[in-house]
Amino acid sequence: MSAVDGPHPIVSTSAPRSPGSCHGLQGVFEGIQIAAGAALDYRDLLASSAIEHPAMLQVRLLGCFALEQSQRDQSAVLGRNGRRLAAYLFAYPNRSHRRDKLIDLFWTESAPDQGRTAFSTALWKIKRTIGASGRQMALHAVGQNVVLEIAKPAIVDAHRFASDIEVALSASCADSIRPAIELYSGAFLEEFDGDWVLEERERLEVLYVRALTLMMRQAANQSRYEDALCCARRILATDPMRESAQRATMLLYTLNGQRGQAIRQFERCRATLREECGVDPMPETRSLDLMIRSGAVFERIPTLLNETFGTGG
Repeated sequence: MSAVDGPHPIVSTSAPRSPGSCHGLQGVFEGIQIAAGAALDYRDLLASSAIEHPAMLQVRLLGCFALEQSQRDQSAVLGRNGRRLAAYLFAYPNRSHRRDKLIDLFWTESAPDQGRTAFSTALWKIKRTIGASGRQMALHAVGQNVVLEIAKPAIVDAHRFASDIEVALSASCADSIRPAIELYSGAFLEEFDGDWVLEERERLEVLYVRALTLMMRQAANQSRYEDALCCARRILATDPMRESAQRATMLLYTLNGQRGQAIRQFERCRATLREECGVDPMPETRSLDLMIRSGAVFERIPTLLNETFGTGG
């Protein structure tokens, strides 16, 4: 028996058996034999909570990685590379992964034999950890392939976020987007790096910014400038180099009667661009700043609203 196939078997993904009556359970339990051949007392098993439904495992890929069960993170036992491996499998579930690819990805600096041993140990720990979650998921390691099966991908916050956001964006419905946005608790696996992390992080950030932009535009079109500003600030917290969001924030401050804040926003934008990129703001951004300072912005409000938020004003 290999370390991967250790003493903790994967829980089946089949539908759970109905517990039935206590008399039915007694018949089942009395048929179980221990090594010495004695029958287990079904009342002892009931008392030990062996048949209680396990707490749902929640997987956090947004922000810091966590496997939460009963409000406790179970991922610490996996170790550094084990946590990275688990995060990868949860990020790409229900598909086959080659063992050698996973070893090369997470045990690059290890000798081949050491890498294989460490991988097998990590895989066994992951199986043991998710095995306590019941029938919602199962990890299979067969031959050279590894598959993490998840019956409901929504238990992984990143998958639920992406699914909910894409549905809401297709319907252009801000009311549906709002609860989905609140699922975004941070950048994808912000404590990890690697090409696969950066690629998925960027994909989810694009969805997040698109959703916030839609909410900002709808709020601005309804003259809810405080709500629109809240969205704009969240966009800039994610991507401070996005000058279109900088201009939207400057205009929203102006429309909200906060010209001083609008001017300070331009100054922060200019300082950020110079520090990070060594460039000045775009001509459109500098032009808006001059209009706000001079007061000429109020003569062009309908045009600026249309250009910035897609409304005729």
